[in-house]
Amino acid sequence: MRRFWAVFSVALCLAGVISCAATEDRQTRHDPAGILRLHMIDIGCGDAYMLTVDDLVLLIDCGTDSTEPIAKHINNKPLFEYLTASGIDHVDVHIVTHWHNDHCYNVDTLAEMYGTKDLVVYGTTRELYKDLDPLPVGTYRQMKDGDRLAVGPLDILCVGPEYLEKRTGTHNNDSLNFILTYKDIKFFFSGDYVHWSVLRRWKDELADIDVLDFPHHGLKPLYLTKDCMKKINPRVVMITGRSRGNVQEFIKDCRLRKKPVVLSVMDGNAQIITDGASLRVASHVEAGEFPDGELLPPREQ
Repeated sequence: MRRFWAVFSVALCLAGVISCAATEDRQTRHDPAGILRLHMIDIGCGDAYMLTVDDLVLLIDCGTDSTEPIAKHINNKPLFEYLTASGIDHVDVHIVTHWHNDHCYNVDTLAEMYGTKDLVVYGTTRELYKDLDPLPVGTYRQMKDGDRLAVGPLDILCVGPEYLEKRTGTHNNDSLNFILTYKDIKFFFSGDYVHWSVLRRWKDELADIDVLDFPHHGLKPLYLTKDCMKKINPRVVMITGRSRGNVQEFIKDCRLRKKPVVLSVMDGNAQIITDGASLRVASHVEAGEFPDGELLPPREQ
């Protein structure tokens, strides 16, 4: 049944994908060289991030709405339509923070639609989650605490969770935490959980993150300590859910040095745009649009 829905979804999107492959790449046409664009895609209460720079395409999670039945890929129509409208014709790297359907569910479908033999899927466990195995194309690799990857111009450092040989990847606290750096700009992706030990082990690396993916969709309990939030001190907070009030209350209690810009899917699709030095933010973005965004002031020294 799972494969039936995967193939059915592919068929629904096939015309759009073929059209994208046959035309000039939209991302290249809209952005000058060296512009990194992080897309937070509104799929409801589920994580869906796409990151593009030059011809590199990296996906993070891209699951399904957690309130929908797990066996219906058709419920991910907003995700597929967004990728098609953005001119995506391939995916180079797909990072899955943990094996919950709202984070992992489209891995096989996306590999079938956009993967090549060079596609690499990273996850928290030694083996690919059994419901997704085997991948239609590409290679699966485990990402562990302390791993450092060079993906095109991006530096990716895994900072959690602490390594366990028999991790299942099916719990919130199994979530991969990793810092993605592009020149002078740092992004921190957290899945559903940030363990307190991350601050102890990676204090310097976590200092003054520019963009934070807030864990657990902003839902309570908030799996992030106040001490860690103060150290991260983000300029932008992204919430893949509609619980912005929970996070704003938490930020207020943290008494950060400067209040960050907070984006949730209440703001629809959002984009973070950077040349590696400056940072721009755009919300309420229609699929296929590539706005310039609002320039954020530089971080106070």
